[in-house]
Amino acid sequence: MESLYGYIGLSSRIADADSGLYVDALPDISIQIVTKITEQDEDINELWEVIEKRSILKFRTLFLNALNKCYAVKSIETAECLIEENKEVLATALWYLMGAEVMFERMSTSRLNRYTTIEKGKARELREAYMEVFNDELTAGVNSIDIHESDCFDSCPQQTNIISTHYVRL
Repeated sequence: MESLYGYIGLSSRIADADSGLYVDALPDISIQIVTKITEQDEDINELWEVIEKRSILKFRTLFLNALNKCYAVKSIETAECLIEENKEVLATALWYLMGAEVMFERMSTSRLNRYTTIEKGKARELREAYMEVFNDELTAGVNSIDIHESDCFDSCPQQTNIISTHYVRL
């Protein structure tokens, strides 16, 4: 999952992101807001590293949950390989999840200012909206993955039974 680090950027003014997606392009996220929620003993890059790591770890878990609605995945490594192999398809989902994590940080910081006190309700609403889009994008992304065409199983022939298909009646 190393290739996901730096894949979505905080801002094009700070560093280039491989995907071309930047969290400050989402509604109501700006460098100014992120700067305002940093703790006094950290800089914006340190805060972004924390948000990025938390987002990627959460993404892995949520991806695995979504994948298991269609397939029985028996290996985290397989799920991680599928994420790496399909990161372009999953980029929008990760982008919105990172936006939701910025809003979570905004709601939970101990720093006091208008972004963290008066506008806390707005941050909560935005987080919910971002999570809704994330879930839709994740579902679409997972549904577009053809695991039978994946290279994730080529390097380990003994892993042919690592995934099985099951269908859920709707």
